[in-house]
Amino acid sequence: MPVIGDDLPPGERPMVAVVRAVPGHEEQLAAAIVTLTAAVRREPGCLEFRSFTDFANPGVFYLYEIYASTDAFRAHLETAHVARFFTELARHSTTDATALVQLAELRVP
Repeated sequence: MPVIGDDLPPGERPMVAVVRAVPGHEEQLAAAIVTLTAAVRREPGCLEFRSFTDFANPGVFYLYEIYASTDAFRAHLETAHVARFFTELARHSTTDATALVQLAELRVP
């Protein structure tokens, strides 16, 4: 599971993850991501969860996530569907929790 620091900016919690499939496991990983996406979108603290495949590299996936707060993200990590996804991630991906990048939005005046 990702480590959530106490130093994250307040407010919405945007992030992105780059997930790479084990060769030959692209379809299984894609299915796990689709299942995760549907479940996360139903979470009350989820503002946005979109999953993409890399057009030029079909075994590479991008997950774009925004939660209402760091607490909402922590609650997300405690769900059964996230636990199942991390099991699938270990089976079908070369990626681990370090693939998740916390973002801070640049404010435009």
